[in-house]
Amino acid sequence: MPNFTENKVDRAYESFMKQVPGFQRDPPEAREIQRDLERKQRKDRERNGNKFK
Repeated sequence: MPNFTENKVDRAYESFMKQVPGFQRDPPEAREIQRDLERKQRKDRERNGNKFK
């Protein structure tokens, strides 16, 4: 859908109004943090699994 106007302020407002309420993008470092958490969980599971075998 094309913008209603070429005014910079109006276009910014239109863009803002198209946003989904409550939606937040993940920060760039979120992938890195998620990988670290998954790696730690995997290690914990392996360590706990070896204790009970």
